[in-house]
Amino acid sequence: MKAMHYRHALAAAAGLAMVFCTCGVIVPAAVGAEYSWQVTGGYEDVDAQSGAETSHSSLRATYYLSSVDDQVGPYELAPFLNRSSYVTVGKGRTSVREQLYYGFAGNDTADLVPLPDGGIDVGEIGVVGPPWLGLPTETGIDSSEYALDGRYVWPGTGWYAGARAGRSDADVLPGLPFTQMTADQESAGIFAGRYFGSRTALELEFGSGTASQEQRVTPYFGIGPADGFPGFADDPFIELQTGTNTETKDARLSVRHVGQLGGSTFALSASIRSSRSETRVRLPELPGIFTPIGPFDPPDGEIGTVYPDLISHELHESDRERQFSLSGALFPTQALGVRLTYTDSDHDTFGYSDRVGLSANWFFVRNASVEIELVRTGSGSRFGGSPATDSLGVRVLGRF
Repeated sequence: MKAMHYRHALAAAAGLAMVFCTCGVIVPAAVGAEYSWQVTGGYEDVDAQSGAETSHSSLRATYYLSSVDDQVGPYELAPFLNRSSYVTVGKGRTSVREQLYYGFAGNDTADLVPLPDGGIDVGEIGVVGPPWLGLPTETGIDSSEYALDGRYVWPGTGWYAGARAGRSDADVLPGLPFTQMTADQESAGIFAGRYFGSRTALELEFGSGTASQEQRVTPYFGIGPADGFPGFADDPFIELQTGTNTETKDARLSVRHVGQLGGSTFALSASIRSSRSETRVRLPELPGIFTPIGPFDPPDGEIGTVYPDLISHELHESDRERQFSLSGALFPTQALGVRLTYTDSDHDTFGYSDRVGLSANWFFVRNASVEIELVRTGSGSRFGGSPATDSLGVRVLGRF
C-alpha cells in the first residue's frame, strides 16, 4: 500500500511538470535571469501505521513587487538574497480516510475453555459487517485550506514587516449514521525582521488562531413497528449537541543565514516557538427523564431521573507547547540543493512529537524545479508512544 501511495505522489509531480510545460513556464535559460511570478504545486501522501490514509495537495502563487534576480546565488534562495517584497495566495486540499470495522461476540458457557495460565478461551468471535447493520464503512475528513501572506522590505534599511492569514473548512464523514459534524479553523499573524548584511536575517512573529468543532447526535432508537424489538425509529426521541472551541496564541523567533563552504553555498535556519492553547468542551444537556424502550422496564415507565443543574456542561483544558526547529541545506551548484530539517515539539498535556525531513530540490531548467521530500514523524505521551508516520511529498515550481 505504501508503494501505491508513493506512485500516486510521483504521478502527480509528473502531471504538474507537464502543466508547466504546456503553459510555457519552462523557457530557455538564455531568455533572462529575472522573474516576478512564482507558482508552486505540491502533493503529499502520508502512510500511517494506524490504517488512516492521508493525502494533501496544494497550489501557491507568489507575486514579487520588484523583479527577482536569480544570479545572486542558488536559484532556490534568490527571493531571500534579493530581499524581495511579495504577496502570496494559496489553496490546499486534505483528505483523510479510515476504515471502520464493527463486530460483536456471542458465546455459550459451554464454549468456555480453561487455559494453562489461568485464562479462559471464550471461543470464536462472530463479526457482523456494516452492510448488515446499515452503518458507514469508513470515516474521515475533507478540508479545504486558504492562505494569504506577504511582506514588505524597506529598500536600503534591511527592515521588513508582513502578515499572514489562513482559514480551513472541513466536511466530516461521521462513523455513525445519526451523527453530524462540522469543523473550521482560522489563524492570523504579524511578523517583523531585519537583514544584517545581505545574507542574514532575524525575525519575530506573533500569531493567534481559533478552531471549532460541532457535533450533533440524533440517535433514531425506538421500537420497531414490525417486530417490536429496539431498533431505528422514524423520529428521534433525544438530540445531543457537543462543541469544542480552541484558542491559541503563539510567538516565534527565527534566524536565517546563507554562507559559503568552499565552492558550495550553505543555508542554516533555526527557530523557537512557544504557544498556549485554551480548549473548552461544551457537553450536552441531558433530559430530565428517560423513558423505557423495552418490555421489561418498570411498570411506571420511568427508569431513571437526572437533574441537569447538578451536571457541569463545560470542560476546560490548557496546554502549553514549546517547539524547536533546525534546518540545514547544501547547494553544490546553483541548480541543486539538499536539505535536512528537524523539529521537536513538547506539550504539557498531549506529550511530545518530533519530525525529521530530507529533501532534494533540482532546477532542471533555470526557471523550473522539482523537489522530493521524505518525512518521518514520531509522537508519544506519558501513556506510551505511537507508531511513526512516513510521508512522501513532491513539489513542482515554475517562475516567469
